[in-house]
Amino acid sequence: MEKTLTIIEFMKRFGSEDSCKAFLTHQKWGEGFCCRRCGGTHSVKGRTRHHRRCGSCRFDESATANTLFHKIKFPLPSAFAMVHLLTTTKKGMSSCELARQFGVHQETAWFFKRKVQKAMQSVETGVQLVDNVEVDEVFVGGREEGKPGRSKGSKSLVLVSVEVDYSDPTRKKGKLKRCNAKVIDDASGETLKRALEDSVDHTAVVTTDGWKGYLTALSGRWHNVEESTQGANFEALHWHIFNLKNWVRGIHHHISRDHLQSYLHEFNFRFNNRLQRGMQALHILTTMATTSKTSYLQLMAA
Repeated sequence: MEKTLTIIEFMKRFGSEDSCKAFLTHQKWGEGFCCRRCGGTHSVKGRTRHHRRCGSCRFDESATANTLFHKIKFPLPSAFAMVHLLTTTKKGMSSCELARQFGVHQETAWFFKRKVQKAMQSVETGVQLVDNVEVDEVFVGGREEGKPGRSKGSKSLVLVSVEVDYSDPTRKKGKLKRCNAKVIDDASGETLKRALEDSVDHTAVVTTDGWKGYLTALSGRWHNVEESTQGANFEALHWHIFNLKNWVRGIHHHISRDHLQSYLHEFNFRFNNRLQRGMQALHILTTMATTSKTSYLQLMAA
């Protein structure tokens, strides 16, 4: 069994600027150099051992340039530690708590957290749920005066899908394997169809409640319809929804609709990779080292 990578072991490995840059250098250019300016593939040593200089146009580039660590405003060991906490802590951390723990401004912590969420989105993109899948839609948002329960108000509608393993007869509600949560505009058949095509494999057996929109969305698929009976027939799914809503309320208190999907990418990634025994951070760090830089305005627009 692979040993768990604890925060102590992680910081022993990435406790200095040099060790962090060495990791980024290997991930960025380990499979070969390509100059961003001229496309050249031959490089020589740059002004430091963590720089590469193009042999053709002499353009000098650092290990963090044009990555999600581009022009970072605080030390790299702190950034690496933030990634470890965001990926391995069971419920993650808010930007306010990150700011307090690492002594940076809340806006700085929020901006970096959004970059980590972008890497999480990249890892999860294209991965679909298979076998037995249960689906339901839910409103996510804080309490509003005069808008109790499932009343929409300014809440966001989220389609939640879970892959459930019923092979163990001792588990009444089944074992959750993977999940996907996606913000949707409405619960019409066409909207549900587009969302499910992105997240659920076409060969999966999909079980839903009797909402008529699913009849259109799942036309041509293996589709089971069961009455919800206040969640009794979808116990595993509704426990997952309960945990999702508690995570939003307990850790973040409120997430605007503009950024909710990014936070759902974080929730999906952490749940789907919960068995990696502390190695999730290395996966995200590698993705951040090979993903092009993103500006504040681009993240806000997204």
